[in-house]
Formats: sequence, C-alpha cells, structure tokens
Amino acid sequence: MRPILSMSFIASLLLLAGGFIIWLFVNGKLSLINTQEVTKSFSQFVAISGEDEFVVAKLITNEEFTIEKYTNLMGFPIGDSSVTLSLVANYKYFVNLSGLKLDIENDTVVIHVPKLDLSVPVAFDFSTVRESWREFLFAPDHKILLDQLRREVTAKLAIKGKSQINAVYDKAAKALADNFNRHFSENGYGGYYKSIVVVFASERSPSRRQFNYANSLCGKEACSLEIGLGKGLIFSIH
Repeated sequence: MRPILSMSFIASLLLLAGGFIIWLFVNGKLSLINTQEVTKSFSQFVAISGEDEFVVAKLITNEEFTIEKYTNLMGFPIGDSSVTLSLVANYKYFVNLSGLKLDIENDTVVIHVPKLDLSVPVAFDFSTVRESWREFLFAPDHKILLDQLRREVTAKLAIKGKSQINAVYDKAAKALADNFNRHFSENGYGGYYKSIVVVFASERSPSRRQFNYANSLCGKEACSLEIGLGKGLIFSIH
C-alpha cells in the first residue's frame, strides 16, 4: 500500500518552495523580465529627441564637377572650353524618428526604419572650393560655364549623395542601434534584451542587421536558466 502524503506535509513543502522563491527574488537570483517595458523607453527617446532629421551617418568626400562645351562651325569643332569645380562635401544621412516602429522578439529589440534619406542641401566647406578652366582656340566664354556650374553644384551634390546611400546603411544601422542601447541602459532597461536589430524598409533588399549588447539577461554572467513565457515575459535564474 502506497504511503499517503498528509496535507500538512504538502503545505510545508509549498511553504518551503515559496520561501525559497522569495529568497531568490530578494537576493536577485531570480527575475521575471517584461521586455515590453522597453517600448516605453523607446517612446521616451523619440519624444525627447523630437528631431525630424536624426542624423545616423556622415560621409566626407572630395568631389569634382566638370562642364565642357564646344564651338562648332558647319558641324566641325573649332574650339572648346572646360571648367572644373572641386570641393569637400559633408553628406549627412538621417532617419525620421517619428516614423520608427519597435517590436520585441523574445530577447531581441527590432527597430523598423521606413527610410534612410539624405539631408539637403548638402553642406560643404567654402574654403575648400577650387575652380579652374581651360580654353582652346575659338572657345565659348569660360565665365558663363563657370557661373552655370556654380548654380548646378547643389543639385549635383544631392544626386551624388543619393547615389551612394547604399554604402552607408551599415554605418547608419550601427549608429541607430548604439544610440538606442545607450538610452535604454541609462534608463534602467539595459538588462531587458540581448540584441538590437535594425531593418530599413527603403533598402533595395531589406536585411536584418543585428548588434549584440549582452550574452544573457543576467548581466555579465550567463543565466543558469532562461525561459520565455510569451508576451514578452522571460523568467531567468542567475
């Protein structure tokens, strides 16, 4: 005949287990993390920054633009002018914070960015501007061409900046993830996730760029146990 556990014994076991769990909580050995809390800090960051253009990448490059024009007589060239303008351009790429969306996938924060765009007009250092010209035989007036090039340089810089936007997605994603990680950590949410993923919808072939900031939800040391309970809740034992 099997022994029957008394109600008092069962109650004692439950009391002991409850006391042990309370001890774990009090001593920081056991945690119930609600990763959805990160969304509050995310909204706070957007509200505090309040910038339409949150710059996440910069490129400083030497640019050179040239215009050449020929003088023709009866269909044959009898002279030409060439003008060149060079400068150092400061391209800035930004995201609109109000358009960002955040999802929580277990221990990962996913930031969806509708678009990475170029800030225009493109800035450049006037002290770096250099102009040169060349005339040959019956050449058109180079001064007219130079004035034309000066008027067109703003548009040319915008075209050039947008053409190289694919080269800055990695840098922009890293900057955005680092900024949010810094904000989350400063506001007490650094231990609520392990990674931040950034996805740009405007990218030709959208990819998930993942940046890891922690190996576990238990600080520097790995958790003894991590259990996802759904709806952003994670149970962990240090």
